[in-house]
Amino acid sequence: MQNLIRRYHGQPVEVIDRYGRVHRGMIDGVNPQSGMFIRTGFGRRFIPFFLIAALFLLRFGRRRIF
Repeated sequence: MQNLIRRYHGQPVEVIDRYGRVHRGMIDGVNPQSGMFIRTGFGRRFIPFFLIAALFLLRFGRRRIF
């Protein structure tokens, strides 16, 4: 997961957590032991790896699941 997040650093993504909440933003950073940061329109948000159920890359208007 960490390598995937590093590869798409700065790309717009959509993260769906275990509880079904959707977080949209750009990948802003990664903490290798605990999770990732995404930059939203309202600031920076931390999402732990154990909560991530799906990660979608939002390029070219298509959704790709990883």
